[in-house]
Amino acid sequence: MKQLSSLPSFLLLCLAACQSNPSTPAATAATPPAAAKPTPPRPAPATPEHIEASMVTVSGLPDEEVTTQQLIRQLGRPDRIAKGAVECGSRLSSPIDRPDGDLWYYGKTVYEVSGTQAILSSFDVTSGKFRGKIGKLVLDKNTTLEDVRRFFPAAAKEADEPAGHGRPGEVMSLPFYDKGVPMDGALELQFQHGHLQAVEFFSPC
Repeated sequence: MKQLSSLPSFLLLCLAACQSNPSTPAATAATPPAAAKPTPPRPAPATPEHIEASMVTVSGLPDEEVTTQQLIRQLGRPDRIAKGAVECGSRLSSPIDRPDGDLWYYGKTVYEVSGTQAILSSFDVTSGKFRGKIGKLVLDKNTTLEDVRRFFPAAAKEADEPAGHGRPGEVMSLPFYDKGVPMDGALELQFQHGHLQAVEFFSPC
């Protein structure tokens, strides 16, 4: 012990420095989190086939209101008039408190009339007097369901079944949109044995 105590102090320091301390294990490199799998895009919601109101013309004229004077100049006096027959679902932009509108019949073609205003309610294509168009699709007595199916395949499936509700033939409906915004109403195409018979401007009550 005396020998150790006589060692110079710097040697003691060297001995202390040479003692091995347990080394801290090297930190393991952190594993990067697995990259998140990209979420597949959601399918866009199915949009029913529809038509823009501005696409429809009848006898070369847009579907819009006319005066009764204009109507009489174009078609003459109606074959018959059903007074107050329009109880709901009016297409005319008339006051809500107006009296029920009348229906003017030109054969099987019908106009809704209120006061001095009139608008087409439905037109018959079998006589050849009326001819409509939806864009490039012609609506006349030569139009078949297959012709329409090329333009509106999904909506035409509706006409694969009988119309029901006492209505003869087959019916398909094309909702009206105005600049991409849905409207209350639709264009109904009525077929008999696959051939177009009439076109109706449907407006809900």
